Amino acid sequence: MTDDTMVLDGNAAAGALGSLFAFDVTMAIVRCGNCNASGPLAELRFFGSPQAMVLRCRHCDEVNIRLLETGRTINLDLSGAARIEIGRAT
Repeated sequence: MTDDTMVLDGNAAAGALGSLFAFDVTMAIVRCGNCNASGPLAELRFFGSPQAMVLRCRHCDEVNIRLLETGRTINLDLSGAARIEIGRAT
């Protein structure tokens, strides 16, 4: 087996993914999985609290993002978002 075909686990993605999550999340562009409307996360409608939240599309009111913090874990559900676009710092 050569290095180009070697299968690695998720730890190999830690550096690249770690840099993706160190940004101002409110500026990320979220595309709704229901109506395909796009806009900054800051424009989604917020319901709940910082520990248990739902973010809904401002156009169709569909749930795009859910977050639940239990104290031991943070559960993040992005299944309502068709895509999240993160701009790179220049």
